[in-house]
Amino acid sequence: MTSSSLNILIIEDADIIVNQLQILLTDQNSTNTIRSANSAELGLELVGQFFPDVFILDIKLPGISGIELLSKIKQDYPMASPLIIVLTNMPHSIYKHACLNNGANFFLDKSRDFLVLPEILDSYFIKNEIRNLKFNPPNSSLCNSPM
Repeated sequence: MTSSSLNILIIEDADIIVNQLQILLTDQNSTNTIRSANSAELGLELVGQFFPDVFILDIKLPGISGIELLSKIKQDYPMASPLIIVLTNMPHSIYKHACLNNGANFFLDKSRDFLVLPEILDSYFIKNEIRNLKFNPPNSSLCNSPM
């Protein structure tokens, strides 16, 4: 992550949702790059080209599911720690547990939780900016001045 940006990958097959997410997240000061893929397979190709700071995944995708994609990301990139948000119209507890057990950070219902995404991204951005700040100790010659 660079100092003032987040790289976001949306993996969603509904164009209207992708467009709404791009509009919603483009307004965020911390967002630099938003890419999208309409299938898990295309999403994996994009991950091979750049690794995003944030994944926004749907569960129901053509080809492999978002849950399978989530497992593959965690398996193929075990040292990476992106923010993974599952945004779905299938908010059943069985899917929620599967996603969270496979490494998702958030499980959101598209019909209810859509507008909390900017807040989640802002919090994630701030947390990572603080983590990336370097501590500069005071100049030792100034601290040891004679009395």
